[in-house]
Amino acid sequence: MKKIFGLMGIVGLLFAGCSSEDDILSAYHNDPDAVHITAEVGKASADGFTRSNPLGATEEDQKKFNKDDEISVTADGQEAVTYKFNGTEWVPQDSKFLKWESETMNFTANYPATYTGGTPTQTLEYKTEADLVAADYMSYTGDVKNPGDNTLKLNMERQMARVVVEIVGFNNQYASGTEVNSVTINGTVKALKQGNMFYALMVPCSAQNDKEFLSLEVGTGNTKETLKGIPELVAGKSYTYQLTVGKNKVEVSGITVANWTTGEITGGKAELYAPYLTFTATGAKTFKMTTTGGYKISGLQYSVNNGKWEDVVADKPVAFGGTNGTLRLRGTNTNGTASNWADYSTITFNKDNVKVECTGDIRTLLDWRNYENVATDQALFCNLFEGCAALTSAPELPATELAETCYQNMFTNCTSLTSAPELLPAKNLKAYCYSYMFSGCKNLKSAPKMSAETLAQRCCEYMFYNCTSLKSAPELSATELAEYCYTGMFGDCFSLESAPKLPATELEVQCYLNMFFGCKNLKSAPELSATELEEYCYSGMFGNCTSLESAPALPAKKLAKNCYESMFYGCSNLSTVTMLAPSDQISENRFSAWLAGAGTDATSRTLTLADDVAYNALVSSLPDNWKKDAPNTTVVYYTPKP
Repeated sequence: MKKIFGLMGIVGLLFAGCSSEDDILSAYHNDPDAVHITAEVGKASADGFTRSNPLGATEEDQKKFNKDDEISVTADGQEAVTYKFNGTEWVPQDSKFLKWESETMNFTANYPATYTGGTPTQTLEYKTEADLVAADYMSYTGDVKNPGDNTLKLNMERQMARVVVEIVGFNNQYASGTEVNSVTINGTVKALKQGNMFYALMVPCSAQNDKEFLSLEVGTGNTKETLKGIPELVAGKSYTYQLTVGKNKVEVSGITVANWTTGEITGGKAELYAPYLTFTATGAKTFKMTTTGGYKISGLQYSVNNGKWEDVVADKPVAFGGTNGTLRLRGTNTNGTASNWADYSTITFNKDNVKVECTGDIRTLLDWRNYENVATDQALFCNLFEGCAALTSAPELPATELAETCYQNMFTNCTSLTSAPELLPAKNLKAYCYSYMFSGCKNLKSAPKMSAETLAQRCCEYMFYNCTSLKSAPELSATELAEYCYTGMFGDCFSLESAPKLPATELEVQCYLNMFFGCKNLKSAPELSATELEEYCYSGMFGNCTSLESAPALPAKKLAKNCYESMFYGCSNLSTVTMLAPSDQISENRFSAWLAGAGTDATSRTLTLADDVAYNALVSSLPDNWKKDAPNTTVVYYTPKP
């Protein structure tokens, strides 16, 4: 696993006259030539105090140094100095710390401090995780040039190999509930037991085909099962063996060798670290990626049933699902799965009636080795699942930095999709980033939470269009809008019952165009507090919302071309409307079809305007049933509150 040793102010030469820890720290902190060291395992790049915790549940757990850990360092062959981590910094021991005495110096470091280099001592029994940590020997040696700020970066290399044994099943010779009690490796080393997993750190060795590699004690009678043939074990690598145990027989169902510094343990029933995109199907299916335009698939791999990783090839079908197991995807292409909105790749499945669940973090397609820190501002996934009628769930989309068109059409017409990602955390959106993202997802029942604060051109255009099962909308907290930003966002969402608040007070051209058009069950509208409007800003906003009975008050005093065009078109049950624009702002092209077909099924209608002059200016744009002399219609004039 990639580990980093962040050693703040470490190593030192003999410093005479310092007899206490406070004295040595004071001298160390104030000496302009003191060497300040950071150390890392392999070529990891994470920051902070990190160490070897070989069985940490996550990669972050495995990077943490523990209080009282010690490291030993020498410079140009001088006496080794020990440094202890006190929970905050690395404290030089024995009144010593290193200094830069020349521009380039030779350094040697060892972990733990008791390790002196060379062939490590083999631990014969791992009883606890602490035993594994203590045996995770690491070293560094090399010439280092002072970079100018007295820092020294030590690239620590592991000296041990890790062996992981997973018991994946038993043949029928053993009764249900049988367990493997212990695993001995190379005839001498007893591994640490963690459920059905066994772990050991081994001194590297060459292959020895005629010798016993694994010895298992099984069941209540400790029946011995063995596997012969010691493999080559290389320092810094992790070896995972999946075993099926039978009477006097151990079958190897999977062997995986991985660079330990990648942070990956493969070959088990579940990945311990990277949350790859994982597809689980209820029955046998095929997975395939197709390409559009000039796009060529690059840096993308798949694995079926936790097996070998293979390169994804365009138009090549891959069987998975049911007894074939899950299919996982991972990648190393920070541009994602498209090069632009017109050149992209799309995942397809056969058998729409056999459903597929997708889990995992989309960032593992960018760089599965460093997915939590990978740059996402150039990543595109547009059209990735377009038309996947079998897809029932979406992966996590945790990126906070987006690219233009990044998720455009990503799930368009995924008609079986019932749940979206829980959160879209990006605050500053980019043009077209969510455009048509869930359009046509007729079974989508919940929308993701959205953190957007600043919008961009067409960023949410038709985002949930025709999501006919969606009953509630996400909170929309953005206060900085952009042209067309919410155009058609919830169009034809027939089940939507309530609209989100719209806090922005400064509008942009066509920002709310057709936003709720066709939402036949929408019963309440959000407050609209803007006082200065832009062209087409509210055009068609509530068109054909046949359940809407009360329109939001329209306080704007400065109007623009077609700002109210078709705003309440076809709202057949609309009974109250308040519009307070002065007469000099009222013209036909600003109210075209404003109330056409509205209020036709309402038992009464009330229209509130600024004054009778405003009414006279507006009357030519009013349908007959909203005029003063229409049956069951009342026109009143607004009286400001004192």
